[in-house]
Amino acid sequence: MSRFPPPGLAPLGHRNYALYWVGQLVSMSGTWIELTATSWLLYQLTDSPFLLGLNGVFRAAPIFAFALIGGTVADRVERRRLLLITQSASVASSLLLGALVVTGHVVFWHVYVISLINATIAAFDAPGRQSLFPMLVPRGQLQNAITLNAMLFQTGQLVGPAIAGVLIARVSIAAPFFVNAISYFAIIGALLAMRIPPIASPGPRGSIRTELVGGLRYVRASAILPLVLAIEATLSIFGHNQALMTIFARDVLGAGAEGLGLLLSSIGAGALAGMILLILLGDIRRKGAFMLASGALYASTLLVFAWSRSFPLSLAVLAVLGFADATWGTMRNAIAQLAAGDAYRGRVMSLIVIVSRGLTSASQVETGVATALFGAPGAATIGALAIGGVMAAAATRAKALRNFTAPGRGRQVPQVAPAGGE
Repeated sequence: MSRFPPPGLAPLGHRNYALYWVGQLVSMSGTWIELTATSWLLYQLTDSPFLLGLNGVFRAAPIFAFALIGGTVADRVERRRLLLITQSASVASSLLLGALVVTGHVVFWHVYVISLINATIAAFDAPGRQSLFPMLVPRGQLQNAITLNAMLFQTGQLVGPAIAGVLIARVSIAAPFFVNAISYFAIIGALLAMRIPPIASPGPRGSIRTELVGGLRYVRASAILPLVLAIEATLSIFGHNQALMTIFARDVLGAGAEGLGLLLSSIGAGALAGMILLILLGDIRRKGAFMLASGALYASTLLVFAWSRSFPLSLAVLAVLGFADATWGTMRNAIAQLAAGDAYRGRVMSLIVIVSRGLTSASQVETGVATALFGAPGAATIGALAIGGVMAAAATRAKALRNFTAPGRGRQVPQVAPAGGE
């Protein structure tokens, strides 16, 4: 007999996490509203695909430059206070861009500057968020909390662009920026309403540089974290992306723009199914084995997609790929969070942010080069083989990762002694 509510919803029974989740749901939707409006505004101002794409550089560069520093700061200060600062700064940046638009003074380089500012804020905000929410639930419910967080992103991506389109068409191009500014007050209010006990200091603090290096040493000394980072980086570079889907839709499957939309929707539907399954199952004990199996499924379906010439078959395969991607990603994040000590969590998660968000642009480059040299099927095949090779190596050679289990049951989470220099 099925359990209701599903075990995966258990984190919402904790007041602090429920506040965080609802606040993030509103704020994440607002973020996607602004991202959609920003792209539309920039394309209107420039009428140039190149200048539109160039905005991605300004969004990615600060992640590489500052995310590790942001993670170090998240480990030095009260994380809720850090997030109150970053969220308030985001309110100001949205209001600034909205004011420039509504007064008619906006020019294209203003968008680049705001994107640079927002990405710099994100370099501190993302590690802070990633290291805060594990404090809001018991360790045994962390996987469920990560699944619910992933659903926040999917929901925001689904709802935000549609709202942005309505606002642009029926109100003005400036309206989405003001709506996003207002949405940040949901998470600011949630943070202020939380009751979080202070975390004991791990000892005397060194300089930012000393602690940053100490964090890198901590990760290097772990039996688990370097493997998770390597897998994350491999997916970021060789996994599916919108460029690859666009090329297949037009040049391989001959499906056009409508076909592209269906292909992307199929991935999203599969991802949603994967997250629903994880919510119904609740905490999975053998996280390492489950992660490796999901990664193998992802590589296999990407390889099948590479050589499919049937549009219905491609849709079905991409739904399975989305399912594998969602479950695989949840397990990677859960393992990284569980393997990281609280005192180092910000620095660990900042590295995850760098290899996941920062290397996304490298994925586009890899797709372009591989497609030019080997064609789109060859590019997808290379990606599938690269991911499959890493998963096979991890499954056969990385016993610690393969045997990683949920905390409190069976084998315990591996612990790493504090790195030197802390």
